Amino acid sequence: MTLKFRLINILKHKCFWLILIILGIIIKLILLPVKTGDSVYFLAWINFIKTNGYFSSLKYGFYDYSPPYIYILIIISKIGLNPLYSIKIVSIAFEYLAAYYIGKITLLKYKSNITSWIALAVIPILPTVLLNSSYLSQCDSIYSAFALGSVFFMLKKQQLLAVLFLGISISFKMQAVMLLPFFFIMMLRKKIYWYYFLIIPMVFIFSLLPAWLYGRTLKELLNIYISQTDHFHFLTMNFPNLYIWISNEYYQSVKLAGMVFTAIFTLFTGYWISKIKTVFTLELWVKLAFLSSIVIPFILPGMHERYMFLGDILGVLYYLVVRKNIHFPIGIILVSFYSYIRCSKYNDILPMEPAFIVYLSVIIFTTFDFIKSLNNDPDQIKK
Repeated sequence: MTLKFRLINILKHKCFWLILIILGIIIKLILLPVKTGDSVYFLAWINFIKTNGYFSSLKYGFYDYSPPYIYILIIISKIGLNPLYSIKIVSIAFEYLAAYYIGKITLLKYKSNITSWIALAVIPILPTVLLNSSYLSQCDSIYSAFALGSVFFMLKKQQLLAVLFLGISISFKMQAVMLLPFFFIMMLRKKIYWYYFLIIPMVFIFSLLPAWLYGRTLKELLNIYISQTDHFHFLTMNFPNLYIWISNEYYQSVKLAGMVFTAIFTLFTGYWISKIKTVFTLELWVKLAFLSSIVIPFILPGMHERYMFLGDILGVLYYLVVRKNIHFPIGIILVSFYSYIRCSKYNDILPMEPAFIVYLSVIIFTTFDFIKSLNNDPDQIKK
């Protein structure tokens, strides 16, 4: 029996993935006491919440995150357990929810539930996922879990649930817009009715109501994402996209031009793909979701090191469904991890250019593979 055959047999056993799941949980438990700048930030919010009447604190402008996450911090402060541990555990729980939806999507194509075990084992220990929740105390897993749930329900043709989950995702973080090209093409190909998207602003406004009722002005709440984009006046922060080549002296004009370009690019490519008469299989939709999540951060200004979080997870889905081109998701995960490393004392000694080259290469090859898939299956062409 060859070594390769033995390795394949090991990977087919649930026990192997169960051990990896347990190992991941142990690593996360070890990282729980670690305090970083981000966690100090959130702990200061919790202290403010405690000293200002819990929900009554919502009227103050101490937070620049969307209100739904502040509601979670209020609940954490009321429970009274270790706040640092509680912040991390909430985010970790959503990591596993995100992995759950990845497994559910793969089950739409493969009936064996081994892929669900793989998702639960691999996603929580991806370098960026591990750093995001367990080390930095960040909460990108929350919006990502709802975004992936939205993709799952969309592929299940449950339109209402899909848009509801997308609305919740956007209500937590605007980074969920990385998937809007995916949903835009879904709409153009008549997989979802346009008026369902009206649910998204309704969900967003509903998420603001508690903060508004407790006294913060509606204008401030509606502008909270705009305020976030103006917090740092950098075209990119440790993220190797197009804007590493442009000086921040041109921030205002280039930022506007980049946003307009991203909108036009999405409209143009969406219209082009909608006219192609290939029937989209599950595999094609997964390829499109992955492509959407990595292209938009590449062409959109104002990206931070954490903004590929959704792309990292969708890279795992890509490989679990497509079962080839593992170098695509690995390349994206490495680029994303490199961005995290640059957000440290190594910022000055690690150049952006190598990561940019890898990032651009992955986008080019993934795009070519997607276009090839559109035209490579004559049995799937509509009459």
